[in-house]
Amino acid sequence: MKTLAEVKDQIEPVLKQQKAQQAADSAASALLSQAKSGGLEKAAAAKGMPVVATDFISRTDSLPGIGASPQFTEAVFNAAEKSPPDQVQVPQGFVIYELEAIKPPATPTFEEIRSRVETEFKNERAGTLMTQKTQELSDRAKADHDLKKAAKELGATMKTSDLVLPDGQVPDIGSMSGAASVAFTLKPGDISGPVDSGNTGVVLAILEKQAPTDTDFAAKKDQIRDALVQNKQSELFGLFMANLREQMEKSGKIKINEQEMKALTKQQAEGEEGE
Repeated sequence: MKTLAEVKDQIEPVLKQQKAQQAADSAASALLSQAKSGGLEKAAAAKGMPVVATDFISRTDSLPGIGASPQFTEAVFNAAEKSPPDQVQVPQGFVIYELEAIKPPATPTFEEIRSRVETEFKNERAGTLMTQKTQELSDRAKADHDLKKAAKELGATMKTSDLVLPDGQVPDIGSMSGAASVAFTLKPGDISGPVDSGNTGVVLAILEKQAPTDTDFAAKKDQIRDALVQNKQSELFGLFMANLREQMEKSGKIKINEQEMKALTKQQAEGEEGE
């Protein structure tokens, strides 16, 4: 058993998050109640919140302030036309919405979707060009062993960060736990390959690495131990399941329909080719 002082730093963020969630729940419920009784526009105005009206949307559309949210679209597309306001929780918080009209599905004309097609084409083209340029930057930097020189020649922006932890954040890159985690496998002087950082292509050059101090290790010891134990448990469970299946196949308790498996594999391959 640990003392309260030992776990206080772990408990405090959890309690703050719970209180924030409770406050958000309460605020959303109050706003929804006001919207149902007095109308969404009036309730939002009383709270100083804007009401965003959209055109007809599909399930895959990205909306202002929400993005592409399966939770939101699922709630909206299951609602009845002109039903009272309702709420749905999304990763960013709560959304109070009102469904004004439903339009039956129909094949749009080219003119109706022209702007969307143009936007998607431009985004796809921009992504392809970014990938090519980032690869070129990486190749040239590795050939010359100089990222700064390569960036200048290709017109790329060169930035230097402070020392950062594996779970830290870097401007224009975001979390270092994603694709940028490759930085922690490199040695000082090494240059990375292309790193996809969402809307940005990045090439990393490692200037300095600093080993954790005993204090840092002690602070992270429990977290590291728990992660290692969890990984080991997953590995052992996987081995157990594989051995159990092999034993049950040998004893005749389960049988694999090879013909059906081949048919399913063939269907999956054909589906992937069709995509």
